[in-house]
Amino acid sequence: MGNIADRISKEQFDAAYNKYPPNKWIKFAFKYFSTNTEKKDFGAKNTVLYVLLFFFIIGFFGTIFGLPVKIIGIATVAYTIILSVLVLYLFSAVILNNIRVNKIRKVLGITKEEYNNLVDIYYS
Repeated sequence: MGNIADRISKEQFDAAYNKYPPNKWIKFAFKYFSTNTEKKDFGAKNTVLYVLLFFFIIGFFGTIFGLPVKIIGIATVAYTIILSVLVLYLFSAVILNNIRVNKIRKVLGITKEEYNNLVDIYYS
C-alpha cells in the first residue's frame, strides 16, 4: 500500500479538513482544557481549578472540623455542579470533535490511524 502521504497530498488533506473545521465549542475546550494548553491560555483553566479547589477544601476541612452541615452542603453542591458541567462540556466537545474527524476520514477514505499519521506528517 505504501506511505499514506503518497496517496493523500497535503492539499487533499487540507481541503477535507477545511470542509469540516472545528466549531467554537470544540476550539474553546481544546484551547483552554487540553494537555497542550499554552501558558498564555491558562486563565480559564486555572480559574475553574481554583474554584473547584476552594469548594473541595471547604467541604473537606468543614467535615474534619465539624462546620455546620449547611456550609458543607453548599460547598459540596457547588463543587458537584461545577465539576459536572465541566465534565459534560468537555465530553461533548470530544464527541463533536470525533464526529468531525470521522467526516474528514470518510471524505478521504482512510482509517483513524492513517488520519493520525497524516496529522503527524503534515503538522508536526
